[in-house]
Amino acid sequence: MLTHHWSLDTQYDLGHQLVMILGYPGSASRNIFFHENPNAVPATLGYQLNPQISGGDYWGVQGYGNYNAALAELKHNFSNQFMADAQFMWAKSLDTSSGPYSLQPYPYNLSLDYGRSDYDVSKSFKLYGVWQPVFFHGSRRWIEKIAGDWSISGVVHVHSGFPWSPIVPVVGGSLFCSTCGYTTLFPAAYLGGAGTSTSNDQFKTGSNYPLGGATYFTTPTYTAFASGFGPAVPQSPGVRRNSVNGPDYRALNLTLSKGFGLPKAPVLGKT
Repeated sequence: MLTHHWSLDTQYDLGHQLVMILGYPGSASRNIFFHENPNAVPATLGYQLNPQISGGDYWGVQGYGNYNAALAELKHNFSNQFMADAQFMWAKSLDTSSGPYSLQPYPYNLSLDYGRSDYDVSKSFKLYGVWQPVFFHGSRRWIEKIAGDWSISGVVHVHSGFPWSPIVPVVGGSLFCSTCGYTTLFPAAYLGGAGTSTSNDQFKTGSNYPLGGATYFTTPTYTAFASGFGPAVPQSPGVRRNSVNGPDYRALNLTLSKGFGLPKAPVLGKT
């Protein structure tokens, strides 16, 4: 795999211990692994297949992808005891296939498989804070070593979730040839009317599609081959790969830690 990376980063001191950071990372990848059945593309070209080869797996390096993101960060030290850091990311990752063990439906034309990566997260927000209070000063510093030296931190992380692809099953055999093993397609068109909720409950109950998937998507025209082979290729999809958003993600992590001072030791020194 060949990948070119580039990035731009700038920081600006707004004063009052407030720092703003803006960044842009990007990449372009070529020669990404693409998994396919070795009989599929020859069958679409109309070649007679070798009957001794009943399918199998083939990994080519014709895949490609790219990534672009805009990053914004704001850091503030409120005092010597508290700091906060807020980060926002808008990004898009696109490729022809995100996993080496999944068959994309259109091996004869990778542009039809090109879409959002399986791990694409378009929007992400993170808020991080640390509080390290000092309760005892001056001559009572020794009490701080025993009762103080606490640290409290927390992270709030929210992002827009991972995408997913609506698919249409192939009835009556396999696409391209009887041994090719391609049994799903992306829909020909989205008819509208479905919900847009990205809550966990929607994915548990299917409330976005209460009337069933066939009500909202049309099936492309195709020819299934129960035996033999043929040059027929299915209708190009109107709904791209990973064009629908999965559930949102929300997390809150809290940490409480305590440090202890030890007396001076010959090996350890003063701690």
